[in-house]
Amino acid sequence: DGRLAPPLIPCHRIASSSGNEHKDSEEEQGVHHEENDVIQSSVCAMAAACIFLLASATAAASAANANSMIGTKNAFVAHAHNAGSQCAFVTPTASKQHQWISRSATTRTSQLAGHGGGIDAYDAQMAAMTAGGIETSTAAGEPTNNIMPASQKWTGQNSYTQQLLPPATEEESTVGSYSTNNNSYDTGADACAAQMDAMTRKSFVEEQSTTVRNEEPTVAAAMESSSDDDDDPCEMEFQNYLLALQREMETASAEANNEANPPSAQVVSQQPPPPKVETATPAVELTEEEMADKFLKMVSNEVEYKKMLKQSPYSLADIEWSVLLQRSLDNLEDNSQRNDGRFKGQSKRKGQLMPKKERKTVVLVGTGWASHAFVKLASTYDLRIVVVSPVNHFVFTPMLASAAVGTVEYRSMTEPIRVTNPYIDNFVEGRAIGVDVEAKKLQVQLSSLSTAAGTFKGTAIQLPCRLEPEPVLTQIVYSDDGTIQQDKTYGAGGVIELNYDHLICAVGTSSRSSMVKGAKGHCFNLKTAQDSKRLRTAIGEALEMASRPDVQEFYYPDEETKIQAREERRRRVRIAVVGGGPTGVELSGELSDFFGQVCSSPDGAYQSVRDDVSVMLVHGGSALLPSMDKELGERALQALKEQGVEVRLNTRLKEVGQDFIRIGEKGSDVEETIPLGITVWAAGNAPVPFVKELLSQLPESAAGSGGRVNVDRWLRCPTPSADLFGSIFVLGDVACLESKSKYDTSPEPLPQTAQVAGQQGSFAARMLNRGYDMQQSPPKLPEVSADAAFSLLRVSLLARGLEEAPGFNFLSLGLLAYVGQEEALNQVMVGDVPLFNYSGKIAFALWRSVYLAKQASSRNQALIAFDWARTETFGRDITRL
Repeated sequence: DGRLAPPLIPCHRIASSSGNEHKDSEEEQGVHHEENDVIQSSVCAMAAACIFLLASATAAASAANANSMIGTKNAFVAHAHNAGSQCAFVTPTASKQHQWISRSATTRTSQLAGHGGGIDAYDAQMAAMTAGGIETSTAAGEPTNNIMPASQKWTGQNSYTQQLLPPATEEESTVGSYSTNNNSYDTGADACAAQMDAMTRKSFVEEQSTTVRNEEPTVAAAMESSSDDDDDPCEMEFQNYLLALQREMETASAEANNEANPPSAQVVSQQPPPPKVETATPAVELTEEEMADKFLKMVSNEVEYKKMLKQSPYSLADIEWSVLLQRSLDNLEDNSQRNDGRFKGQSKRKGQLMPKKERKTVVLVGTGWASHAFVKLASTYDLRIVVVSPVNHFVFTPMLASAAVGTVEYRSMTEPIRVTNPYIDNFVEGRAIGVDVEAKKLQVQLSSLSTAAGTFKGTAIQLPCRLEPEPVLTQIVYSDDGTIQQDKTYGAGGVIELNYDHLICAVGTSSRSSMVKGAKGHCFNLKTAQDSKRLRTAIGEALEMASRPDVQEFYYPDEETKIQAREERRRRVRIAVVGGGPTGVELSGELSDFFGQVCSSPDGAYQSVRDDVSVMLVHGGSALLPSMDKELGERALQALKEQGVEVRLNTRLKEVGQDFIRIGEKGSDVEETIPLGITVWAAGNAPVPFVKELLSQLPESAAGSGGRVNVDRWLRCPTPSADLFGSIFVLGDVACLESKSKYDTSPEPLPQTAQVAGQQGSFAARMLNRGYDMQQSPPKLPEVSADAAFSLLRVSLLARGLEEAPGFNFLSLGLLAYVGQEEALNQVMVGDVPLFNYSGKIAFALWRSVYLAKQASSRNQALIAFDWARTETFGRDITRL
């Protein structure tokens, strides 16, 4: 090797040279001594070379057997030490430099022994190689420049490649002991990455690294303590190299620690870490196949893929223009049917003023959004329609919160179902309690019209309030001959059976308050107009209760009793709203407006309790209005807090009592009891008893999520036999229809909203008006006579390519919510594509415009507009009737 080329001198002259710093000249020694020196020099050179090769081979064998980077470092230490002790340089300065370099390499290697592999092995190897690579003399024995050649200086990470290339056989053992694979000569960044990967896999080495850094002196301190001549050029060069190496090593070690332990999980401490104890961790590392599947699932969804590329996932080109076109053509078809008199049981084009004799009977259960839309569009000329419901009207449910505080009157947003379509065959006021799917019969418990019946008996004054819920018959009793017999212990009215050709179940849902202890008996609901009237009465009574003398401080002399009276007064007018959806948020905003008006000073009717009223909103999620965009939910939270509403997020309702609620934060065992006067439930829906009865008559495949009924694209539910298929439709909140758009990773059931229910009701009415054969899949137009084949409706359907019925497609038009103080939130959409979001006064104007346009009739629009004007001018009415 060229780095061992400088001539050597005997060991006894090394000591003499280092101790006395003199050397004999050739003239003083003579020819005989000159020959002895040459022989001794040759012997020492051969011995040094043998020792050097033996040390290198020993180090390589040790590294191969131990298969650890610590053994490799020890080999480097032995290499540097043996080379430094046996192969001294000629000049005294070179001898001192070599001793310092060997000592520095040994010290530094011992300091880094716990780091294992990677860039630390470079340090030890470079120190050992530098010890043998500094040329200090020529072949003639004349000293040369002590500075390391430019090719061997530190020039960054890639200089390792030049230092570690195997120029000779002796170097191959060194490289082999450094690398984890003796046949591998990874260089540059690849070699460093390979060694860093090996380092991160040794947990015990990671534990020792912190101890070494805390207990051992730094490289700079070791250099200061071991340096004898700071001005030596070679020493300064090597110091700069070690400092750069230390910085590189610390950076690489920090990156490795960050990969092994994320910053959030690291704890900064000056003490050595405790011994590592192996414990079972709940986190399960994903395999490469699972990670690949997860990645492919993400990129297969266009929205997530565009978000990953930091692009907007929405585009106007994504709007389903074909659906919009079909809806426009459907509206033209509806107008044509209306002009023909079909909705009035006539056919002007055929000159028929009476309905057809052979009509299919459609029994419609419910008077909600789906039923109301069906009744408005169904052709009474082709269908015999019978509606069954315990209430005789449709209510505009988004404004129930406004009616509960008197902003609008509840009669202004309701429409009797008989008025919606006066030409339906009949309306039966009662509850559906059972169904015989095989016989196509529906059992109905009639409502007890006890107020009118009691008037003739003189007992009307003693009868319960009409607003009280009537008992529901949940069990049907049959007589010996198979006819239905009323169970006297359950029913208030009689039970009848209705035959049908098509049964349309649109009964809606009830409040899911039974999931919390005490909620069903102590919470107010907000599902019907009757619920709104009950809540309005309760709020008025709470204000009156808080104004009574028994809770006024000035009636009591002692301070303790005054405090108790004040706390009781505040409890009576504290209202808790459970649920952070649109209903809960709108009710909280309406309550804030109501109390701000009736308790205002100086002309508020209840200004004496203006400092006592309070509203609390309890929500189990982390954000309000989860169905809206995140920024709108944050704005709703900010607006409610500005109005003084106390919002509790991530909070579970544990129990509801007569005058308290018990809540607890998610993930915590701590519970809090809050005294209050009124609790309103707006947190979820549950199926009504009739849905359970219907599911018991259907196959198991009909059971959907949340107690709903699975339906196909034409809203038909599974039936026990093929002959019965198509005889039962399920619409609205009860239907479980999975739909997938390009923005969803998997199909999800359509939301339980008024938009979905209304569009499904119109869709079912059109299918039956067109006369599709609902037993087929997909439904098709039947074969008809020559006269009917050229009807305007059939020709238009064939022209549009609708010989087969298209499936239902939901077209979302956006979401609206009122948050109080004449501020609203608007998320305008067309299908799945959001167009824009608004909040504030402009959004409030749009909110009122949409709600006014969506009223059931022009009569309701006029009444709602008048109520808004009356409230702005005279305030809310606090009369309790």
